[in-house]
Amino acid sequence: MAYTNKPFTFSLQPWAFFGLCISVATNASQLDVDDPTVAEHCELQLGWQQPRSDHNTKQINTSGTCNQGRWEWHLGFEHQHLGVENQLLAFENQRDSSNNEQQTELGIKLPLHVDTGPWQSALAINLQHHHQDNHPIAAEVLGIMGYQMAEQDLRLYSNLGFYQHAAQSPQLIAGVAIALAPSEDQQWVGEIYRKASEAHTYRLAYQWLLKRRFQLEFSLGNDLKGSALQFGADITFFFK
Repeated sequence: MAYTNKPFTFSLQPWAFFGLCISVATNASQLDVDDPTVAEHCELQLGWQQPRSDHNTKQINTSGTCNQGRWEWHLGFEHQHLGVENQLLAFENQRDSSNNEQQTELGIKLPLHVDTGPWQSALAINLQHHHQDNHPIAAEVLGIMGYQMAEQDLRLYSNLGFYQHAAQSPQLIAGVAIALAPSEDQQWVGEIYRKASEAHTYRLAYQWLLKRRFQLEFSLGNDLKGSALQFGADITFFFK
């Protein structure tokens, strides 16, 4: 989802295909605000998150992305082990209140602005299947805009769209992010994100590219009310 230096040095296409079959949702990051760039080839990511909902919940993500011409597609899987508070909430909402929840996401990203100038734009469409939900299918549509300040190694990008789940009213999705790259293999990203009326969050992430073969990311975030601190770590492998 966030910026990457687009290094793809692995040439093991069979391994890339295997990884994508089990996990192919973001562009080298589990950050919420998506950037307008598309993957040049293939990426495979494994991640762990401490979600915002409560401190007893653990989340594991497996995701990957591949290029198809000038656009990209992805397939991702998310597994959550719920804490006691989330189990009670699921029961109140007449959902499966077991200890675990899974979600699969399938999506595409289409570049809208193909000029090589500082401005970039894209459209992202994602379909999500919530395995334990009585209404399992949800969809989100995002417009993405980015601006590259090359002289300062600074990128600004924003998301605006909606999230639709079952018969509920569409929820506004909005986010802004800033990415600073002090070197070719390091970057800091800060973001503010809104996915629902009660979900306003911020996060700071550090990305470190190692030998142009894989990327490590560490993030720390919270909701704007400061009641749900979370930590995340993931690794992304690049293929060509």
